[in-house]
Amino acid sequence: MSKPFTFKRFVLALALVALALAGWYLGRPDGGGVHLAQPAAEKPAAEEQAGLPLAPSAPAEASSTAAAAKPGPLPVPDGLPLWERKIDEALRSNAEPPAIAQLLLQQIPTMPGEGQAASARHIANLIPDKDYLTVLPYVQNTRLDPGFQEVIVAESLNRADSVKLPVLLAAARTPQHPMAEIAKSTLAFLLDADHGSDWGKWESAVKQSLEKAPQ
Repeated sequence: MSKPFTFKRFVLALALVALALAGWYLGRPDGGGVHLAQPAAEKPAAEEQAGLPLAPSAPAEASSTAAAAKPGPLPVPDGLPLWERKIDEALRSNAEPPAIAQLLLQQIPTMPGEGQAASARHIANLIPDKDYLTVLPYVQNTRLDPGFQEVIVAESLNRADSVKLPVLLAAARTPQHPMAEIAKSTLAFLLDADHGSDWGKWESAVKQSLEKAPQ
């Protein structure tokens, strides 16, 4: 029988993921840095609505006369890579935060690694628990940037068991996944069981844990 999940166990699980993130970040050839657009004076509407941090945005270069004559999306800076423009345009759209998260998620396969990692932070901020499991096909895609994978898997620990347990299981059972080992260790810790490579037993353990969880 699994032990009840306590705050102490949650903190220890977070520590495991933090160690993995730190090791990956320090081991990147570029030191883990991601180039972002220069911050603008105001937040994009989507993250402002959600009470979130500033996202990459554009300096206001259009004249007030032109803006008044032709209202529309704020301009993006010249010379930005296409992936930064895509993020900027998505964040400045009039869509609801969950819809913006899905738009960014759909664009992930077309972006370079740095764009995927930058998008992951916005997706984690904007996507609600009820939609979070739409990330599972991306978690299982090991061609995606490790930075994207780490953010998405680590963020799941801030979510309900119905989110974090399936995400951890998906990462743990995916060969070559950058978070496979830490996800498996964290899953074993949360479930108080270790089923090795028997993924059928892992699935059953996750299912039983969720069935016992308070609704």
